[in-house]
Amino acid sequence: MTSAGQVLQAHRDSLLRWTKPNPAPLLRWLRDAHVLSHDQYLSLLDRSPSNAVAAALEAVRGREEASRGFLEVLGEVQDFYCEELQAWVELHCRAPSLDQIPAPVPVVQEVPLIAHKKTLLNQTERLTSHSEEGGKVSNSHSHIEIRYTDLFVTEDNEEFESSQHEYFNLASRRARIYAHQACQRIRPCHLLSNQRATGRPPKRVKVKGIAGIGKSVAMQRIVYEWALGKTMREFVCVFDLRFRELNLVAGPVSLLGLLRSRFRYLAPVLPELLGSTGSILFILDGLDEFKHRLAWDSPDRDIGVDSEVPVSDLVVALVKGSLLPEASLILTTRPSTEAPRRFFQRCCVVLGFEEAQVNEYTSKFFKDTQVASRVYGYISGNDSLFVLSFIPLYCYIICTALAEFFAGGREDRHGDGGGDRDGSQSLELNPPRTVSEVYYCYLYTAIKHHALRGTAKNTASKSEVFSLVKAQLTSLGKLAYENLLRSKIMFERADLETFGLEPKEVRSTFLSQILVPVKEEKVEMFAFFHLTVQEHLAALYCAVNLSSPQHIIQGLEFWCFGDLLPSAAPPLLLAPDFHPDQTRVENLQMFTRFFMGVVRARIGDQLAGMEPDPLDKEDLLTQLGVWFQTQFKSRELANQTTLNLLHCLTELHVDEVTKVVAPEIKRLNLFKMKLSVVDCATLYYVLQFSPHRLDELNLGYSNIGNRGLHRLGPILHRCESLFMCGNSLGSEGVLELWPALEHNVTVEELYLDITGISERGTETMVKCLSRNSTLKTLTLVGNEIGEAGKDRLGELRRRRPELHIIGDFVDDLGLLQAYLDWVEEIRADRDQMDSVRNVDALQSVLKGLRVTGARGKGQNAQKAKELETKILQLLESSPELTADR
Repeated sequence: MTSAGQVLQAHRDSLLRWTKPNPAPLLRWLRDAHVLSHDQYLSLLDRSPSNAVAAALEAVRGREEASRGFLEVLGEVQDFYCEELQAWVELHCRAPSLDQIPAPVPVVQEVPLIAHKKTLLNQTERLTSHSEEGGKVSNSHSHIEIRYTDLFVTEDNEEFESSQHEYFNLASRRARIYAHQACQRIRPCHLLSNQRATGRPPKRVKVKGIAGIGKSVAMQRIVYEWALGKTMREFVCVFDLRFRELNLVAGPVSLLGLLRSRFRYLAPVLPELLGSTGSILFILDGLDEFKHRLAWDSPDRDIGVDSEVPVSDLVVALVKGSLLPEASLILTTRPSTEAPRRFFQRCCVVLGFEEAQVNEYTSKFFKDTQVASRVYGYISGNDSLFVLSFIPLYCYIICTALAEFFAGGREDRHGDGGGDRDGSQSLELNPPRTVSEVYYCYLYTAIKHHALRGTAKNTASKSEVFSLVKAQLTSLGKLAYENLLRSKIMFERADLETFGLEPKEVRSTFLSQILVPVKEEKVEMFAFFHLTVQEHLAALYCAVNLSSPQHIIQGLEFWCFGDLLPSAAPPLLLAPDFHPDQTRVENLQMFTRFFMGVVRARIGDQLAGMEPDPLDKEDLLTQLGVWFQTQFKSRELANQTTLNLLHCLTELHVDEVTKVVAPEIKRLNLFKMKLSVVDCATLYYVLQFSPHRLDELNLGYSNIGNRGLHRLGPILHRCESLFMCGNSLGSEGVLELWPALEHNVTVEELYLDITGISERGTETMVKCLSRNSTLKTLTLVGNEIGEAGKDRLGELRRRRPELHIIGDFVDDLGLLQAYLDWVEEIRADRDQMDSVRNVDALQSVLKGLRVTGARGKGQNAQKAKELETKILQLLESSPELTADR
């Protein structure tokens, strides 16, 4: 009997010829069948198609079991290949020992579906990358199996408008989820898995996430896996539609007509597919890019698959289920775009990477493992970069910028070592530390290694480099700024031409690193590579072209507070035909931080070659100091505005300016502001320059965590009242805090309600606080400190009788009333109730009341009972949040 190995060897050349057009299905199924190891599989994907299959055959040669597995897999994937291979499989894979391979069923109707899968594989198997490591910049493609890094996706229990920039809101959300561990991770391929509440899969799923978080790539991965036959096999057909494409549909159209136009090869089977809708899946990607308004509240229309209606009506009918109610649908969108959750059985949010995925992504970006390790170490050790890196596109930008410093060859770029010709050496010699510096390096990398290829030598100074692209950067920055004010992110050819940009240049210069062509069948559109790239270029444009300190101050007034500009303001601050009410100030928060970072680059001569007029640096810094000082001294600042101004000072990072501003900050109330590690580092940078005590630092419910507490540690001892309640400090955090208070003579009030302190966290409390002579009030309610912890509190009371210690809710009438007021505030504002953070806090309070309420007397006992009743009513009104908690 001929062995499987002999069969493969005899027909090797034919197998190579037949599988060469698309080896991916064969290789993937070989890996999943354990014929190839995972490492072998990834290495083969990096090879040319013919070499990949040849290497796979070589890997199984001489191993009969592996050769038999190879033949079995050929039977599974034969439909992806030509009729000759299918006939060969029928002839050679029917041995009794291989009878588990089912004979192919020749169904004519399957031919278009196989064509559909092949087309989708071809469209989705590569991820586009705009830069590679080692300073080499190119438009290249990498196989999705090699470059794709899985995302952190979880159920979305929050649905409310936020006044924060979408990036900051996401950072808050992540901090909250990590702090409470109140999430179920969902792999993108399991978005349509059974729900715990019903035991059935959802029909409509919404996936939201900010720009660059990986929504579209996750959808690409889903389509790729389905086309391979690896996931969602319950669906006979998947229709992937992007809203960028739907924007091009003019006039009324039917669903049948739309699908025939988009998937021509499916035309013969479309009526049949749409007649069995329980087995089809629609993926609608990028609702935020749709140019039409959607009438969600309009009455349902009687729309069939043949009904010709506006494309916006088709979308609404599909999402609401009035059209093809049995079909499944996944919709992706940014948080700022309305898509009412009542139409979806599952709502999810993409939170980007976790720490392990950042490490994995870095390893995939830099093939040199030593370089990857150094870069990841630098990212994880830098708060600003570490917090940014959880967004995949930020991670890409950071890796691109850091490649200049960690991937070798840096000495060659310094020419003969003669030093910096225009005094701008610092960023060349030191890797970027702040957000602005990262984007500056990314932009400079794109310009230097792409636009100037063959034009400038490696010894060219920054001023020479920037002067060569000054006109293009100015036009690009103007396009970015004026459309940022209008919240516009997609541009047509005419838009580019209006701003003096030639579309053909986008493909041939560094613009290809910044403006990404979005080519569809009928028209070409453009978008900035990432929203933050648009924001950074807009900031560059303004920082370079505002020629006086007065104009810069006027810009800050407009961007930070929306204050109307006087008629004498420079025209560039407002776009033609622009009305200030078109811009939401909160959408400009990242822009203003970038702006201050670019101002720092300008006064440091980093933008020589771009400036039209000289700038009086001393006068500018003086006026900036006065302006920031005035905001903290004279304005009633909202929490988010306060934090944004502090970040602006940090990005400017001129100590002389910060020293002028810091004394005006007497109290800082950031209650319920969810602070990242970078926020904490920012607070430290500014407040370290304050010469006096801080009356109050309220960080209640800010989820700063231990890493944030560590950053704030050096300044906490200078606060008179310190509110840390609702933060997940845990025992580790307070064990750092107690020794800091041992000899402190400033802190008088310390609030540590609901901070996750266990019995262990009280071990050194008595020793440290009994030596403190200044602390007057200590609150520890809502913590499970155990019997030993309670005994230690009793000991502390004996040693420090003048210290007012509130260990139980019933100990203090004022505290009970404060929590009652808080419950009433939540009851009046449903947005607050629809929050994992508040539910966890309410349950912690409830637990504490049940433990200690019985010990209360008189009015305290009454208040405690009233608080318990009202919390129970609130929790019962939100069963969807408390069901699994």
